[in-house]
Amino acid sequence: MNRVDVIKVIHKPGVKKKVVGYARVSTSDEHQDSSYRVQLTELEKSIKSNPSYEFIGVFKDRKSGTNTKHRSEFNIMIDLAMAGEIDVIITKSITRFARNILDTISLVRSLKQKNVEIIFQKENISSLDPQMEFILSVLAMHAEEESKNNSENTKWSVKRKIHNGGNLTSHIFGYRIKGESWEVFEPEAKIVRMLFDMYLSKVSYKMMIEKLHQLQIKTFTGKDKWHQGTIEQMLQNEKYAGHMALGKTYIFDGSSLRTKRINQDEHFILNHHTPIISPETFSAAINLRAKRTRNELKNYVPASERVTPFYQFVYSAENQRYLKYVVERPKGKYEIPTLYCYNNDKANRVMITVNNLSILLNDCLLNTKQRAGDITSMINDYISSCIQEIDNELTTSAVNKIESISKRTILVQSKMKLSNYIRSVKSFKKLDSIEDMKKFARLVEINDYNDFSIYLNILNGNDNGYYLFDSELSLKLKYSIQKVKYSVFL
Repeated sequence: MNRVDVIKVIHKPGVKKKVVGYARVSTSDEHQDSSYRVQLTELEKSIKSNPSYEFIGVFKDRKSGTNTKHRSEFNIMIDLAMAGEIDVIITKSITRFARNILDTISLVRSLKQKNVEIIFQKENISSLDPQMEFILSVLAMHAEEESKNNSENTKWSVKRKIHNGGNLTSHIFGYRIKGESWEVFEPEAKIVRMLFDMYLSKVSYKMMIEKLHQLQIKTFTGKDKWHQGTIEQMLQNEKYAGHMALGKTYIFDGSSLRTKRINQDEHFILNHHTPIISPETFSAAINLRAKRTRNELKNYVPASERVTPFYQFVYSAENQRYLKYVVERPKGKYEIPTLYCYNNDKANRVMITVNNLSILLNDCLLNTKQRAGDITSMINDYISSCIQEIDNELTTSAVNKIESISKRTILVQSKMKLSNYIRSVKSFKKLDSIEDMKKFARLVEINDYNDFSIYLNILNGNDNGYYLFDSELSLKLKYSIQKVKYSVFL
């Protein structure tokens, strides 16, 4: 017979448990919005009414989805719980926490190992219950099956409408659609014709976008900026020729992976509504695209091969762009590996040679190694400041308290990794390759031609940027040696 060990949460007498709530709604309609507000109110009220609880705040997500990938506040909450900043999570029900059985059981097990309790109010169960995994498996499977049935019913309804030739489009640039009625909206229709004419005249997408900007034409959603992908989709849309293809794509759902697939069982209805362009014009555009496509096997270059190792490593604060890599050859005599970018008006060239970038980062790491003690003290000061904000209940709101706890967690993790980082710095005499540079710095920001910000690669994905120190060095800029300043951030 297998031995079962029950993990119990141990709390010191008189010490309040740090408790948070979690609320989620699947959609943004009016009914769900009301449910969302009620969840927040009830969660906060129930936590504050318990004298043994310290109310930290309520994490909330409004996005739809059956997994946790795009639920930002949920993921922050789990990270804080795993870091020991949360003792109890209270949520309305299992379906408000996670509808995927594997995610749910995995999280319950992981959090239990960290002495974190999850309370599901509707089911009136706790993750500390010895029978929790069995109960959770049954309830979660039921919820998942119900969700799957609802999805299948929706798909069946859509398929039925497709077979009956019903309309599935609610809006499209150039038309005003009400139910099954399509009416050409001439102010936008003439823009559609202009784009097809420009494309057939072999005008680039860039020139098309500039023309739309000059004419102050907004997208269907009211945005000023047009994207190439939007125009490409318009030029391939058979609806502008008056036809209707139903069920062109579908979502394949297998092993929790949702992938858009081409539907071989699509229905094509000719002359469904009033066209904006002629079928001949549409066919010519499709044929031209087939000839111009870059996705032919003999010409296609994978994205991984088009992106250099310098991709999104150096950023211009003034131009608000990442610098691109190029090998410059002045007068064809020698090669200078360089990073550069322009602003939106193709002006204000910002650049740095790879050699100067290497000198800058090597000097930065030398100073980091020498100032290791000072950096540790600064991190301790930041942690103390966060603790004061957390403890100041009179002036700190629940939202600010959560932010302070998140910051403190990041800083504590940084402090723990700093010693290993310093040891790695000491083992390097000089950084020569970009791969070595990216091991120690996650971003170099150019504020001015002689002013830089360097963000150390201690915590991947950390966007806070805590200041550590300033320094100066001499670099050859253009034709003279000049002093440059750089600031280093965590």
